[in-house]
Amino acid sequence: MAQGLIEVERKFLPGPGTEERLQELGGTLEYRVTFRDTYYDTPELSLMQADHWLRRREDSGWELKCPGAAGVLGPHTEYKELTAEPTIVAQLCVPAQETAPAKLIVYLQRFRPQDYQRLLEVNSSRERPQETEDPDHCLG
Repeated sequence: MAQGLIEVERKFLPGPGTEERLQELGGTLEYRVTFRDTYYDTPELSLMQADHWLRRREDSGWELKCPGAAGVLGPHTEYKELTAEPTIVAQLCVPAQETAPAKLIVYLQRFRPQDYQRLLEVNSSRERPQETEDPDHCLG
C-alpha cells in the first residue's frame, strides 16, 4: 500500500521570552527561509468568500488552497493544496451551474409578454462588455 505525506501545521503566537527559553533548552536557528507570495482574487473577493486562496509563490509557481474533507474534527482545518496549473484552473473554472430564473422574470414571460419583450430590448441596447477568448480569463 502506497503511503502519502501529511503536512501538519499549527500556528501560534510566541509569548515574550520564547526565543530565550528555546535557547536555554538547546534550540538553535538552523536556517531561515524567506519567500514572497502574491495573492489573487476577484474585485468582489469571491475566492476569499469561498475560503479559496490563490497565490503565486516567488520562484515556486501557483498554489490554490481550498477546503478539504468536510467534517474534520479537532482544533485544525483541512485544506487541499493544488499546485498543478490544470488542476487549479479546473477547480476555479468548473462550468457554472444553471440557476432558476427570477420569479419576476417568469411572471413577465407568462403573464406580461409585452413588458418582458420591452425589458429584453432595453437590456440589449445597453453597451455589453466584449467577450475574451483568453482561456485563463477566469483567473483574473
